[in-house]
Order: sequence, then C-alpha cells, then structure tokens
Amino acid sequence: MFALKVQINNDTPVTGGAKDLGVLSALLTCSGKLGPASVPFRDDETQDFTFRLGGLTSRANGELDEHLVWLEHRKLKLGDKVTVQIVETDNVDAVRSGRVAEEAADDERVYFEHCKQAYFDLRGKYESEG
Repeated sequence: MFALKVQINNDTPVTGGAKDLGVLSALLTCSGKLGPASVPFRDDETQDFTFRLGGLTSRANGELDEHLVWLEHRKLKLGDKVTVQIVETDNVDAVRSGRVAEEAADDERVYFEHCKQAYFDLRGKYESEG
C-alpha cells in the first residue's frame, strides 16, 4: 500500500497508511502574524506551527468510513525540519485516533429544498429592490 513516512527533526519516523484509505495527507500549518503587513488575530503577535498526518478511508459494501490520524497538532518551532516521504509498504504505524466520517449530502432533493428555503428567506430583501 502507499503510505507517508514523516520524520520531525531527529524523532522516530511515523508511517501513516491503511489498506482501505482513499485519502492520505500531511498538513503543515503556520498561523498567526507571519509577515510584517499581517494583522494579528490575537492580542499578541505569536505564531503557531502545527503538523498533522491523517487520512480518510474508502471502504466497500456501505461500511462506514473514518477519518484517521497518526500524528496531530504537534507544536513546532522555527527551524524545525519536517521530512515527508512517499513510500510503498505493508508496515505502517498504529492509528492514534479516528472518528466516523459524515456522509456527503449528495441527495439532489435535499439540495433543492435547501435552495428553495434560501430563496424564501432572502427574496424580500432582493425583490423589493428594483
């Protein structure tokens, strides 16, 4: 199976993957005051650097899919090194956490009813203009 092998600095690498995955992602997020023209969204001008290795299953026969996590919300600092390698292996690390994925709302009738309600909610605002 395909997997992602992640190493942060000199820590033991973590390999995320599963036989029933449809999505596998390594997400490095930097937030806060990142540039001199940024307006901080907090009272201070700090930054947060986090990393997440996760995935989403794609199971057969109507079996519930899950969001899986191998490594999450690790606080990183300036200068930390994150290495991500795409590998093919049968040896992956245990999932740290998982939760059932919500079903996608692909029902055309549900979407129609949503749009109809939005129209009724907003038509007074826009039809009076004119």
